[in-house]
Amino acid sequence: MRDRPNSFASAWYVGRITHTRHAPVRHHFDRSIMMGLFDLDEMDRLQAAVRGFGVDRWSPIGFRTADHGPADGSSLRAWATGQLSIAGLDPGKASGTIRLLCMPRTCGFGFDPITVWFLHDADGVPSALIHEVRNTFGHRHAYVAPIDRPAHTPWRQHADKTMHVSPFFDRDGGYDFTVMPPQPTAGSRMSLRIDYRNVDGLLLTASFVGERRPFSTRGMLGAVLHSPAVTHKAIVGIHVEALKLWRKGLAYRSVPLPPQQGVTAGTACPIARSQDQTNPSTQNQLLKGTSR
Repeated sequence: MRDRPNSFASAWYVGRITHTRHAPVRHHFDRSIMMGLFDLDEMDRLQAAVRGFGVDRWSPIGFRTADHGPADGSSLRAWATGQLSIAGLDPGKASGTIRLLCMPRTCGFGFDPITVWFLHDADGVPSALIHEVRNTFGHRHAYVAPIDRPAHTPWRQHADKTMHVSPFFDRDGGYDFTVMPPQPTAGSRMSLRIDYRNVDGLLLTASFVGERRPFSTRGMLGAVLHSPAVTHKAIVGIHVEALKLWRKGLAYRSVPLPPQQGVTAGTACPIARSQDQTNPSTQNQLLKGTSR
């Protein structure tokens, strides 16, 4: 029997990404984007159910195992378990469902600045997130942090910055991650926001807000029409914005340092999360993609 689209935990998300530099110069852009939420246990069923979608083979829209984690095509689940161990967390936090939020490959090309791994324990309870970050210099790094109160949203986490992403920033300060997790309801919204700060204050805010669409052929076509050639646009956009920043006088670091280590252990922020839970305006900002 053919899978029905709404039977999948996997989904397409269409929305917008915004990027605001607060200092040392003000710079802002926002673009349409499509992303996929890929349940690792559903991959074979997904490519069987959706025309034009493939896993580890060429297809108009696809998912390639080697684009993520160990970047060699080996088990993503084993890699996630290993990252938890390195970060000092219980590997059992990745014993249940694992879902990746990322941009799909388009026409064989893949580039994804960030992949968010949603990890669940054996009981299906959200337990940890891995924020896998890449830059255009071929470096990648994993920021791993627990979810200590999964029923309380948005989830908030913090990690020290240990890898260059933009060559216009130094490698100091830290990231505050704020996540409204995916929900199974059609049309529901999820969001991710990253605030980068150092001793001088807030330097950058990047956010994604997306609306859930079913993982079906029709859902995929709608997402592609919303944001065609998404990975191509991402890599071109990064270089266009870099040129604009250079013209604004920012100093360019031609050879950013590679990551200091493969994994950075982060922390949950229960106090801040509790405050947001009681402040409806904060949640509305996240779902609307508004930057602070």
